[in-house]
Formats: sequence, C-alpha cells, structure tokens
Amino acid sequence: LYAFCRISDDLVDGGGSRAQLDKWRRQALCSQVPGTLASGTTRVPGTWDERELVTLAWADARARYRIPVRYAEQLIQGVGRDLAGARYETFEDLAAYCYGVASTVGLMSMHIIGFEGPEAIPYAVKLGVALQLTNILRDVGEDWRMGRLYLPRTELAAFGLAEEDIAQGCTDDRWQRFLAFQIERTRHLYAEALPGVAMLHRDGRFAIAAAAELYRDILDDIEAHGGDVFQRRAYVSNWGKLRRLPGIWWSQQRGRWARRQRKKRSAPMNEE
Repeated sequence: LYAFCRISDDLVDGGGSRAQLDKWRRQALCSQVPGTLASGTTRVPGTWDERELVTLAWADARARYRIPVRYAEQLIQGVGRDLAGARYETFEDLAAYCYGVASTVGLMSMHIIGFEGPEAIPYAVKLGVALQLTNILRDVGEDWRMGRLYLPRTELAAFGLAEEDIAQGCTDDRWQRFLAFQIERTRHLYAEALPGVAMLHRDGRFAIAAAAELYRDILDDIEAHGGDVFQRRAYVSNWGKLRRLPGIWWSQQRGRWARRQRKKRSAPMNEE
C-alpha cells in the first residue's frame, strides 16, 4: 500500500504527465497478475521492473485484505489534480482534494488493520482530511515555490489576503488571524476523528493514534514560531515524539478499558 501511494505521488511531483499517470493507473489497478501474458505464459524471472513488482505486491494486498479498488482509483484521481496546478476556491473544494489524497489512504489502511464496521468510515475520512490540512499548513512556502497554493481563495480573501501576500511570505495580523482560523478548524477535525481509533483492531490502534497525535503537534510548532511557514518547515523533534509516545499509549489503554466497561454495562443480564 505504501509503495503504491508513494509511486502515485512521486509520479506527479516528479513532473509526470497525465498520460504517464493514466498508464500507472491501468498498471496498478489491473485485475490481471502483472507479467502474465495473454497466452498464459509467464515472464522470465529477473525481467521485472520496480513498478511491476509493486503492482504484484499491491494486487496481492488488495485481494488479501479485500481493499475496495474504488479507494485506489480515488487516490490516483486525487494526486492527478496537482498536474493542473493546485488552486481551490472554497474549503469544500479543498476538502474533496484532501479526501482523494489522504482519506483514501486511511480507508485502505483500515482494511489492513481491521475495523468494526461501516460506522468507522466517517472517522477515517475526517482524520485523513485533518492530516492533509496539517500538511498544507506546514508546507505553504514549499508548495508555493512549486507553483501550488492549496489554501482556499475565498477564505484568504475573507481575511484580506491574496496570492501576492503568499508570494511575499506575509506574516502580519491578517495572516495570523487567517492561520488561527485554519488551525482551529483542523484541530476540531482531529477531535472529531480520534474517537474512531477505538473502532480499529486493537493491534493497530496505537500506531494510528500516535501518527494522528504527533501530526497534530505540528500545529503547535507552527504557532510556536509565529506562523512562519514560509522560511521554515514545522516539525516535531525526535525527542518530542519519544516524550509524547508513553502518554499516547496510556490514553489508548484507558480508552480500551473504558470501552470494555461500556460493553459490560450494555450487555444483557443473564437470567438465573
């Protein structure tokens, strides 16, 4: 799954064309085992290239974990939007992009980890959007230098900002108010999404919770440096991660205990 997503993303970021992305989509989502010819003969060992090997492993993972192919199609459609140069008028437009490039990854991962049922899906969607919004806020300067601006134009305008301000790396009061609004909304999405971690299989909960919590901490680092996302890239240090992990692990243990207690209370009493 990671290799499939990595190749899809790198193909676009590396200057690939629409035709190349379409070719990768057909290759990566082909129902036929890669390397098998129409006659039924198999390619000679040692002649596989890297993408064919990824395609083979990815086809096996999709079948093994029953990953809906539609999610993979949506991811490729999502990364393909960057080929046209990223510009989004409204938050709704941006959220749809975030779903395509991030929520789909969470939904596919959820099938590998295991989850309770369809009620877990909205939580995964919101977490993916929150993670991608964090990426977007962290990488404003870097994205601008690549010719991309993901921040909703209507919301920039509402705070008196324009593309020229982004080009100049503006961090005045207008930017501070705009950024505070974006961060607050993103934190709200994290808060709404994290309860869904309890719906995952117990073996995968800590990993997902840790990824979400540590990514959320990037927002704190942005604030701690005055909202300057033009000259520096916000991050959480290795020491900061290590310091946070025990608390995240403990919160997951407490959440599991509370969940068991709720189940016990809701279970019907056995009649004598």
